[in-house]
Amino acid sequence: MSRKFLVALLLAVLILSPIGYLLYGYSKYDVSVNPDKPAPEHTYIVLRFPSGQYAVFTLPQYVNLTMRGFRIPKGTKGYAINVTGYITGIPEVDVNMTMNAPYQRFTIVLGDPSVKVCSSNPEEFTGSCSDRTAAVAEMSAFTATLFKRYYYVEALKNGMDEASARGYAYEETMKRHDTRYLSFMTKTSLGLGRIGNKDHLAVVLLGPAEGAEVNRVIVPRPGLIVLEGKSDGALRAEVVLIEKIMQFKWPTENQTTTSG
Repeated sequence: MSRKFLVALLLAVLILSPIGYLLYGYSKYDVSVNPDKPAPEHTYIVLRFPSGQYAVFTLPQYVNLTMRGFRIPKGTKGYAINVTGYITGIPEVDVNMTMNAPYQRFTIVLGDPSVKVCSSNPEEFTGSCSDRTAAVAEMSAFTATLFKRYYYVEALKNGMDEASARGYAYEETMKRHDTRYLSFMTKTSLGLGRIGNKDHLAVVLLGPAEGAEVNRVIVPRPGLIVLEGKSDGALRAEVVLIEKIMQFKWPTENQTTTSG
């Protein structure tokens, strides 16, 4: 066997091995965000009233209300949303565990790269730019608020005053915050578990531009939560639903009003 052949073989291995690794990760993306196995599922009804306020109900609560004569006000939008958890078997517990766990970093996946047109040519976007922007903004702010609690407490323990602790928590959180589009490399990272794991939280938004066909929130594994909506308005409602499940309250000036 000639030396040239061995060198060529070595180069081929060095080049093709990383490519094969990336392709393997990419092939695992679909099953990573949507495991092909049964899991417990709970259904919620989220209403968005003409005023912009939201109300969240479990399916039994909503059925009871309608049986007692409740009528949806004209102009209200309603979303039936399923919540599925693959960790403990209790969807609400999985949502709380995933969002409340301490992480080193967190990434918000905004959706398909076509989302970029919302900043220049929104009419070209498949969906609603205003609703997608609202969903991304609230989910990002919500996740960051949860994330920085640990650094705030850490700063207080180290003797900082409250104002300094808040500043420290904000700076540490922003250093660990990333946003991505659902590109080949992002799908590969999700498929390989390089993001969406016990150290790196990943929140993925999938709407009509990504081909979403159902309204659901999925927790496929620790560190990964997926919001899927047939419309971008449904994605926005799913953020509100997650906040409701976690009993999260915004400060008065930032709060999204919910009930139910």
